[in-house]
Amino acid sequence: MSVRHTTPNGTKKARTPRPPEHTKRYRAAARTTQASHRDSASGVATNELLVDPHRPYNPNVEYTTFEEMKCYVGFNEADAHNVGSLAQYVRPFIPQIVEHFYEVLFRSPSAKAVFTGGEAQLARQRQMLTTWLTELFYGKYESEYYERLLRIGTAHVRVGLPQQFMCLGMEIIWQAVRRIVQDSKLRATDDKLDSLHKLLTLELATMLETYKEAYSEKIRIDERSAVEERLTQAEHLAEIGQLAASLAHEIKNPLAGISGAIQVFRDDLAPDDPRQSTITEILGQIHRLDAAVKDLLLYARPTPPRAADISLADTIRRVLNVLAEEPALQHVEVEFDHHAKDIHIHADRGQIEQLLINLFINAAHASHNGGAICVNVTHLPDRIRLVVADSGKGMSPEVQSRAFEPFFTTKAKGTGLGLSICRRIVETHGGRVFLESAVGRGTTVVVDFPQPPAVPLAKASL
Repeated sequence: MSVRHTTPNGTKKARTPRPPEHTKRYRAAARTTQASHRDSASGVATNELLVDPHRPYNPNVEYTTFEEMKCYVGFNEADAHNVGSLAQYVRPFIPQIVEHFYEVLFRSPSAKAVFTGGEAQLARQRQMLTTWLTELFYGKYESEYYERLLRIGTAHVRVGLPQQFMCLGMEIIWQAVRRIVQDSKLRATDDKLDSLHKLLTLELATMLETYKEAYSEKIRIDERSAVEERLTQAEHLAEIGQLAASLAHEIKNPLAGISGAIQVFRDDLAPDDPRQSTITEILGQIHRLDAAVKDLLLYARPTPPRAADISLADTIRRVLNVLAEEPALQHVEVEFDHHAKDIHIHADRGQIEQLLINLFINAAHASHNGGAICVNVTHLPDRIRLVVADSGKGMSPEVQSRAFEPFFTTKAKGTGLGLSICRRIVETHGGRVFLESAVGRGTTVVVDFPQPPAVPLAKASL
């Protein structure tokens, strides 16, 4: 919103933006002066807020907050003078303090690992610490000084230094400077060290606050980027799904006609006709295409689940019986306790069977000859867990991160939709599915189903 002003001679001035509410509140607070008690020895007014009303508003951490913190710790003009008086005694030792600081810091492997830029980065960090220590004893701690603290906190975020090392680093600085001051035989040493301790506390509080704000902003940016990437991917997948559904629909009927005609032709041939093997291969490839078309339709046009109370163990046994002649399962052993406890879930029987078929066939394809597939069902306190583990070659982290992506596959044959369909079925039922895998150690698929709804007592007694 803008405001139009008129000069005393009647001419109109240009529009000027009306300051936002938070800026007006900041300026109003900045014009106030909080006067408290006077130091009885020095006669200097303490805990005064003398803020520049024209300083730009900082959206992250207001300068007024820094002044409030001064009030909390009792840092006043006398303290500023005390710290400034230490400059001539401490500054000659700053190079030694910097060397000692990094010597102690680098004793921690996790702290040393932050500095990945080699000697050039380390030289910049040493120079930054040297500058900060020099300015620490200027004796002026107003807005310019505060803004430098903000930049230091942001630099810590940029290099990825964990927050605990800021606290530990400040303690290293305090101990080193305290020893120097105590060895200098100054008058009123305790008072000067007390003032320095207050200032270092303010320094640490400001840096940590800035660190928090900058790190929060970094997280927001990362999350926003991840959401945008997922939305873009979802849009692409939706378009691919629509196209796949259209193609699958157009292919399915002609494919059925071709299969029927080939079977009629086969029936007219003698059993020992040499063309029988060719026709068998043709029908096998048609079956592959038909399975791919069914996967495309199942993924692109999922049907809402028709949930009912079903026994998960019974469903597993039934699917294993159906797959008894499946070629992929002929060379592996499936381990499942057929006398397992009867655990029920509230789900669509057909979709759960499809889920199990995909998981078992995937596990069989991943396993080597003579391998084993272990199937286990557990009733946990807050969910029903199904685990399907194979003894195959496992997945690399890169493959594992993409395993549930539609059309992603590492197999020579297949649509890459098996696990995508599994995830859609599980999520439609309010559950979740995830992988645990390592190269050379096989893959475990974990499916968590929600607890089935409780049966009312009146209904249970019928």
